[in-house]
Amino acid sequence: MPTGILPRVNEAREFLEIAKDFKDPKEIIREALSNSWDAGASKMSIEFRLEFIPGTRRKKIMVDIRDDGQGMSSELREGIGSSEIAGFFNLGDSYKPHGSIGSKGHGTKIYYKSHGIEVETWKSGKRILAQTEVNPWETLNQGKVPSYGYNESDDATGSGTRIRVNGFQAKQSEFKSLDELAEYVRWYTVLGSFGQYFGQAQSMSLDLKPADGFSSVTIPFGFKFPDEQLGLSTGTENSCKIFGPEILDCGTTESGDAVSVQIVGALLGEAHRDIVPHTYSHMGIWLAKDFIRIERRNEILENVFGGQYYYRALLLFANCQNFDLTANRNNIRTDQEEFDLAIAGIKEYCATIWQDDFVKEYFHEKREEDARKKKEKDEIDKKKGSERAAKRRKERINAYKGRAELSFEAVTRPPLKEPSSEAETALLLQAMISSKHPAIDFVVGDYNTTIGVDLIVEMIDKEIPTIKWAELVSSLEKLYAWSHPPEGFHMIICYQLGKVGEKETFKDGSVGTLVKKESAGKYALLVGSQTIDVYVLREILQAPSDTNQ
Repeated sequence: MPTGILPRVNEAREFLEIAKDFKDPKEIIREALSNSWDAGASKMSIEFRLEFIPGTRRKKIMVDIRDDGQGMSSELREGIGSSEIAGFFNLGDSYKPHGSIGSKGHGTKIYYKSHGIEVETWKSGKRILAQTEVNPWETLNQGKVPSYGYNESDDATGSGTRIRVNGFQAKQSEFKSLDELAEYVRWYTVLGSFGQYFGQAQSMSLDLKPADGFSSVTIPFGFKFPDEQLGLSTGTENSCKIFGPEILDCGTTESGDAVSVQIVGALLGEAHRDIVPHTYSHMGIWLAKDFIRIERRNEILENVFGGQYYYRALLLFANCQNFDLTANRNNIRTDQEEFDLAIAGIKEYCATIWQDDFVKEYFHEKREEDARKKKEKDEIDKKKGSERAAKRRKERINAYKGRAELSFEAVTRPPLKEPSSEAETALLLQAMISSKHPAIDFVVGDYNTTIGVDLIVEMIDKEIPTIKWAELVSSLEKLYAWSHPPEGFHMIICYQLGKVGEKETFKDGSVGTLVKKESAGKYALLVGSQTIDVYVLREILQAPSDTNQ
């Protein structure tokens, strides 16, 4: 039986999957910052540009990264078996201690999502110029590992590292907004580290230039909480209570590994919450590694405090070097004993926060403030509602007074003003029916504006009692604004014709022909094969009574 067989690794597919695993294109910034940080850089720059692809009108994303770190050499590293420059291009080949961010050797693989990579680096009096020999992304998608090469020369004049990524594969809009890029840098990268609260002395600044920017902007290092303000006499808005920094002993795993958490945070009044990008998406408790925020876990606060409301006022960072991250560094693996121990320790610490006298007083006062503000808002809204209603009534009265008066002797107690709506037209029609106007040869049996045709009317047609469908409109002109011509109507009753000619076209292209009858105010509307009787009340009322017989 064959033995000692080593499983094969499809190198190209692994490269491709790791590169694809970076979901957010801005993670190229995170990886560049972490690598420069690990190289001891104190200053770096990242510039995004858009350049035309030769022979086309399309543009590609160019990324230039520079730092003043220690650089990379071609010397083999003891115990690793490859050089620093080789480790940059290799997969899973990192010199970083196991468990630290970047120890998996995946970070620089995001650069492979491009047309080409060029690295220029100086170290120990040597200059290395390395570059991919083929299109990395295209080659990986063809199932092959892209090759690279480098030249090394004596050169003590330079320092640090320069990386150029040619044609980075991403939406160009991802790198155009300085505000969005700066927000990402401050919150999700090493530049937003809170390690200074635990004695971290290293520092690094970044010059950042977006694709649409004319100049770069310098982003300083580190995250800082506001100074404490414990007075509540003037309200909760300006309050700030700092918790920690404190190191939590969370116990030991079955294998003997000690688990500890470095935690620091604050209870922040609303005036201090501008230190986070967005209150609802960034306040609460964040789990971190290497003092870089990885993911928010507000369910911890909800379980301890017994509600969702409280996270909006708290900002806590819990750093644990025992956390194991997924390949893309965006999540923490939860299927490990270290994670459970760390979370248990964090919950205990949050319980002490919940019992803090100032915290209790703050939330009590905040509830009182919210109740007062709600009451004040309700009173203001009620007042504004009353003012709006009074204004509408006044406007309605003024509009009513400005309308033409209606005065016809043939109608007993008609409406005072000329109809401007369907309902007012209905009132006038009923007044004419009650006055037994001779031109109205029907009575209303049913009036419903919510189900199809408005009216069911009864009349004697050719000495036969007949039920007919009738539609009410204040002006016949409005009929042509419908999306379809009248269908199944026997008659249309309107106050006036409006701007209607002999022939008018409905919205669907159908043509209506209006034919005047002998009786005043009565017409026939011909639409296709339909003939619809039209009663124009204004014309009927203005005509001498003998013409309506």
